[in-house]
Amino acid sequence: MGDGDGDGDGDGDGDGDGDGEADRAEATSTGGGTTMVPGTVGQLTILLILVLPGFFYQAVRERLRGSLASEQEPQNRLVRAIAAGALLDFVYAVVAGPWLVRLLAGGGEGPMAGVLRQPREAGLAALLLIVAAPAALAWAEASWWRRRARARYEPTPTAWDALFQDRGSCFVRVRLKNGLWVGGWLGSRSAVSAYPQPGDLYLQAQYRMGPDGTFLGRVPGTAGVYVRAADVDVLEVLLPPAASAAGGSE
Repeated sequence: MGDGDGDGDGDGDGDGDGDGEADRAEATSTGGGTTMVPGTVGQLTILLILVLPGFFYQAVRERLRGSLASEQEPQNRLVRAIAAGALLDFVYAVVAGPWLVRLLAGGGEGPMAGVLRQPREAGLAALLLIVAAPAALAWAEASWWRRRARARYEPTPTAWDALFQDRGSCFVRVRLKNGLWVGGWLGSRSAVSAYPQPGDLYLQAQYRMGPDGTFLGRVPGTAGVYVRAADVDVLEVLLPPAASAAGGSE
């Protein structure tokens, strides 16, 4: 009786455990594998179709127009990129929805089957829909904005930007917070930062300055001078003599 019960229990438990492990292994290799791949491919497809067009649009737009004050927070930039991507996706669905479905599904054979069958066509479609179309939209928006900006006043983010926006060549005189004067020539090789970057100024040629801020002459061998807006107490822009005379005659 003891031997029989022991053998029976051992055999039953062993067979039961073996069958259970085999079933779980089969489920992992078949059912589990089948559900994991579409899930991964689906997430990748959503990323490519929904998010990336918006990010390409945002990048090109900022390159052409600059960063806006309302978009300095990362969450605002993300929301705008996703919104732009969703708008583009709606347009894609209306214009080329059936073709995109056939390209992705490949006649119902499985997710991304059409892409695997026609990789070249899929690559061209991705280049067009993810890169070219968002970039074209951003360029069109920037062009429209520039034409509109010529016709009406557009506020600038800071007085620093307003002072140097569309500024031609001129002399710049700066009194620092420590009382020293710095002066130089703002020309084609000079540089001025714009919002949202911290204000700073590079003058391509430095001039010697008197105690009262008078220009005394160009510094020999000068390669320019750099000034931080945070160190500036007073900054003055002086037009060249010819431009000053022309402005006064008007």
